[in-house]
Amino acid sequence: MNAYREQFSLDPRVAYLNHGSFGAVPKIVAQAQREFQMLEESNPNLFFRTTLPKLHDEARAFVAEWLGTTPELFAFVPNASQGVITAASALVTKPRSQIVATSLGYGGVLNGLAEIARRTQSTLRIAEVDFATGAQTAEDIADSVFAALTNETTLVVLDQITSETALLLPIDQIVRTIRRVSPHARVVIDAAHAPGMLTPALPADFDVWVGNFHKWICAPRASAGLVCRTSEIASQMMPLAPSWDFEAGFPKSFFSQGTDDYSSYLATPHAIRFHESLRANQLDDHNRRVVNEAAEMLQTHWGTEQVVPTEISCPWMRLVQLPLKKQLTKPECDALTLKISQDLKTETVIVPPGDATYVRLSAFIYNEPTDYEKLKLIDLNS
Repeated sequence: MNAYREQFSLDPRVAYLNHGSFGAVPKIVAQAQREFQMLEESNPNLFFRTTLPKLHDEARAFVAEWLGTTPELFAFVPNASQGVITAASALVTKPRSQIVATSLGYGGVLNGLAEIARRTQSTLRIAEVDFATGAQTAEDIADSVFAALTNETTLVVLDQITSETALLLPIDQIVRTIRRVSPHARVVIDAAHAPGMLTPALPADFDVWVGNFHKWICAPRASAGLVCRTSEIASQMMPLAPSWDFEAGFPKSFFSQGTDDYSSYLATPHAIRFHESLRANQLDDHNRRVVNEAAEMLQTHWGTEQVVPTEISCPWMRLVQLPLKKQLTKPECDALTLKISQDLKTETVIVPPGDATYVRLSAFIYNEPTDYEKLKLIDLNS
């Protein structure tokens, strides 16, 4: 068994191949979280009134420095989806604005943007990225976004790494196009999968960036961060539920969201230290090797081809097409995902982007290529 597997609480009877969805918390990080929770329970009144604000500021400063920003431009948020919708809500304030997103955006975020557009009588334009015959090139994706832009574009939401399709979007190239074509548009980056996988996590240019720490950094759930590029953008950020210290502005207005369990935020620096203990090069080399070997093995077994060009492949996730004559529906994909879990004791996810059906592979430090052998046994005839 992989030497790192015992550092996690994962069921040893299960092949866990879906780190990308919900992460996995190392035992040492989970213990740090429990210690914060015990401190809270030993004197809740003292903790929330006196101890928590100081601990929260320390954790926020640590994570901000690790990301390469300042505490004044960084706030914790529960997850990337909520952070992106929070930023979009703060930036789309005028009626009849124009919002642009891509067809490969995260479904929950697209739902949120559609609701913002409805409430503000704005327009949501979707840049169609054709996944029907395989992923396009970086230039094709940039051209698709370009086609959706106009002089009236107010906000553009881009995925640094797409969730369902595991694409590494050419963010720098796309943002340069946005600045040229729609110079007044704000750019929000949905970086749900970036922290821990990409170095640096922050792209060269953006207005608001939101990334999860409870995926590849292995922080306790839920923990994510919202970064503003400038103090001007920060002055516009408002939490979805204004509460105590709202008048203090960003980032303090994002802290006092009522009585809650803040231990996942407080333990995030411990997760970052664990991540760094794996040595970035060793971790990256391992994960790339494992996901590449697993994908090649399954493609050979099923007689299918690589659908995503190497230059825009997500480093630690990969789609492998299933040899099915008919594309599965979303409910059928969910049913097959559950059947694989129950029958093969293997956790993965089946997705139907474009006109085909795929298994989305994830690889992390506790995985080895042999873990993916069980997927050869998927019953594709049921």
